[in-house]
Amino acid sequence: MRAASHPASNGPAGRTGTAPGPALADLMRDLAATPPDVWDPGVDALALWSDTLADVARERPDGADGPTAHGPAEPLAPLAQGPTRAAIGILAALLHGPALRPWTGWWASERLTEAAQRMVGTLAAYVPPTQWVADSRSREEAARLFLELLGLRPAGESEAVATDRLTALSSPALAAALAELAQEQRRVAELAAQLADKRAREAAARTTYV
Repeated sequence: MRAASHPASNGPAGRTGTAPGPALADLMRDLAATPPDVWDPGVDALALWSDTLADVARERPDGADGPTAHGPAEPLAPLAQGPTRAAIGILAALLHGPALRPWTGWWASERLTEAAQRMVGTLAAYVPPTQWVADSRSREEAARLFLELLGLRPAGESEAVATDRLTALSSPALAAALAELAQEQRRVAELAAQLADKRAREAAARTTYV
């Protein structure tokens, strides 16, 4: 039986706000309990996502499945191969898990697929899906980011607190900060080398004209 349908808020890009969601600890527990079959290379991740949409997405008024065999899941096709394939299985398991079960029927299929695209395309580039499950810090980041993309925030947290904590954990932001630091260190090293070269040339010139 489906839960009552609720309007979900917009996503992070131009969102109007987030709604209270499940307890963060509960979602992290569901991540840790990800079934082992998501790592099976024989699993059809796109078919799995299609089945997940049929189970948890808001029903279409006309009951249509969409224009292709996989319907609203089709945009995930490029991510359903290789190392990101398992990430789709992890998100499918999360949407079926106890923590998010009360929100079954909140989102349209396209909205869930968009959230999965952004989640996999953003986080998996910096944090391997295996760490979403095995590493406590990565589990928290994955849980917070997925809630954010779904228009939810951890239970008991204000929007400001949820945003601040996600930003503090953000692997993409951390990677950008480290890249900026490395670039700055390269600039400092280049300036030091240029200064040393200039001093060496000046010293050579003084020696020549003494």
